[in-house]
Amino acid sequence: MADGSGPGFEAEPLKGGEAEGGVSKKKGCAGKLGVSHLTAWRTAAFLFSLFLCLVVVFAFSFILPCPVRPQYESTWNRTYSAAATYNFLAVEDANEDKVLDVFFMYRDADASRNTCLSEDLSIPCVVLMAVDGTKGKTLWERPLAAEFDWVECGVKGLGRKGTGCLVAHADNFTAVDKQSGKIMWQQPRSSVMNGNLPLISVMDLNADGAEDFAMLSYNPEAPSLTPIPTELVFFSGKSGDQIGSRVDVDVNGVFDHLPFNTASGAPYLLLLTDSGLHAVGLQHLAARAQAGLESALKKEKSWEDRSDGQTGFISLYQSDSLKRVTVVDRSGSPSLLVQTDSSVSLLLTDKLKIAWTANTSALLSVPTSGQFDKDGIPDIMIEEDIGNDTKSVTVLSGQNGDVLWKVNLSFWTPNPRPASVLTLNAFSVFMLWGKSHSNQTMHSSYLLHPRHSQMLLERGNSALNIVSFKATLLERGRHAGYLVLTGPDGRQHAELNGTESVILTKRKIKDDVWESSVLGLAADEPVSKDMEKYVKEAFHILRFSDALF
Repeated sequence: MADGSGPGFEAEPLKGGEAEGGVSKKKGCAGKLGVSHLTAWRTAAFLFSLFLCLVVVFAFSFILPCPVRPQYESTWNRTYSAAATYNFLAVEDANEDKVLDVFFMYRDADASRNTCLSEDLSIPCVVLMAVDGTKGKTLWERPLAAEFDWVECGVKGLGRKGTGCLVAHADNFTAVDKQSGKIMWQQPRSSVMNGNLPLISVMDLNADGAEDFAMLSYNPEAPSLTPIPTELVFFSGKSGDQIGSRVDVDVNGVFDHLPFNTASGAPYLLLLTDSGLHAVGLQHLAARAQAGLESALKKEKSWEDRSDGQTGFISLYQSDSLKRVTVVDRSGSPSLLVQTDSSVSLLLTDKLKIAWTANTSALLSVPTSGQFDKDGIPDIMIEEDIGNDTKSVTVLSGQNGDVLWKVNLSFWTPNPRPASVLTLNAFSVFMLWGKSHSNQTMHSSYLLHPRHSQMLLERGNSALNIVSFKATLLERGRHAGYLVLTGPDGRQHAELNGTESVILTKRKIKDDVWESSVLGLAADEPVSKDMEKYVKEAFHILRFSDALF
């Protein structure tokens, strides 16, 4: 008979009436009951906490609604009868719905009559208009005294929140708030009657809490013949008051200019002259306007090492046939595309040397940058006039200037500049204009897919007089669309004849895909139905990006 110390005893749990060390049965039962109550309380507490969390989650899911994306129409248009417009289109979010809205200028004889008279303006006046990017509805309109000279929107420091529009018209500079259309301030143009675009944004120089800007005055039509000095004037973005004194830039033959920030953020002013491209630091010019203003501005050491010790000017490119300079945005350091009568060259701003040069003839439009190949460096699309109303459209490699793609198209005058929109696939879709292949009396828009570059999508468009064109993302990361502004050009039509209209049209790029025909670039290779469907599907599945190259 086994005793209590054997292995059989160790394998069994203690029973209710047994205890070690003489513990009574009564005490063992009490301990078991206490543990049972404790476990029950813990379970109840856990279930109550879980229930409370679920109540909070469900309550807030109904109390706090999910963000609602704006509902937009893929296509809309606005028509203004007996009107004229100008080569100006800008996009910004005016009504804070996270979709970009559209700004443009027009003038007419009838529709703006009440608008002009309400502001005690003579008829016709000019009207700065903001329309909703989602459906094309009017957000606001701002009548202004004629004659219209220029307008720039997106100017920092002008509006109540961030940016606004500055209009040069009649004898005034007028700052307009982008959200309400209200006039923020108005100043006479006497201080800089020949002020030219683009404006030069600078940091807050006068410590009034708003960013400021500068304006460069010169005669771009006859830089060497007209004795108008090249002068720079700084202005307060908040009030429009002049900051400091006028600065004589002391360089001859200026016909264009461009503000530029180096990779480190140092601001410079690029001056296009009849002898080449020059640069001068805004810090240097601000110090000459008023002592102490330069403290907020940076310098680029590698640029300053090449500057003239007396004038502060830096020679970047020497040429007596300089035509245009554009900034090519790229990761790391932006580059400059320098155009002359016979070539385009890419200037690396971090090394201040020419990367490559390609021979060209007369360019029809401002070059456009976009991703065509797979090297991650922005490539360049140019359009050359080769005679007989025909243009040669070429994509040059941003890496070495080699020809990546080329096609000849018939075109109308004026010829809208090509555009590009970046995709999440790390290449861009290019959009350009020309005469219709099937009907030479019509415009056609063309879409180029770099991975199917042997074909173009062509969509006919009855509008001929395209005054301005812009392709962009109207919503962050999505809604790739384009804007077309057609009608009489206000600079060429002083009198309104009442028979022509201004039309602003917005279309979604993907909607054009299914309405387009597929044009094969090889004349002896017709496009099959299967290939047409395949190429359209390749366009349709694209997703767009607003990232920099």
